[in-house]
Amino acid sequence: MLTLEQQQRSLLAIVRGHSFKAPSDPWLEEVQASSGLKMIHTIALWWQRFQIEWQCRYTSRLMKRLGCFESYLADHFSKHPAPPSIEELTAQFLASLEHHEDPLLRSVARLELTCIESKTAPANTTTIFWDRNPNQVMDALDRFAKLPEPEPKVRYILRMGADLPGGISCKRQVLRA
Repeated sequence: MLTLEQQQRSLLAIVRGHSFKAPSDPWLEEVQASSGLKMIHTIALWWQRFQIEWQCRYTSRLMKRLGCFESYLADHFSKHPAPPSIEELTAQFLASLEHHEDPLLRSVARLELTCIESKTAPANTTTIFWDRNPNQVMDALDRFAKLPEPEPKVRYILRMGADLPGGISCKRQVLRA
């Protein structure tokens, strides 16, 4: 027979979709096999998705255009348990895109993460590199319009920080061959 603590920890692991190591317990086995548990997992993923769409609107819009939003979310949350707060959830999600293969997605996610962090963290200057005009990208995502094409041999350097006039600067840099 399990102690109350063992049973509660095992139940938490089941609800979160993790494996657990505890002696056999008929009630936990019944919970694990129930259709209600599948419904709880579906609802939890729906809420996580809803929060990401709400808090990370530009990143989620871009991911939907790239056709990777649903699969990335499912994969991400299967590997990383959702943190307890919405702020941590969105920061974890945006930070997870730091090494994504798409450079535009990395830039948009970093921009949103910087905006979220600037509300709570001390002001550090952040530099984000773009392969196209970030103002045009954000405008297109905001209006659901066509995204601008990358500009060959051009890099935009977006800096954000309290030490900058207006908190932000963007410079276009032509790269040499």
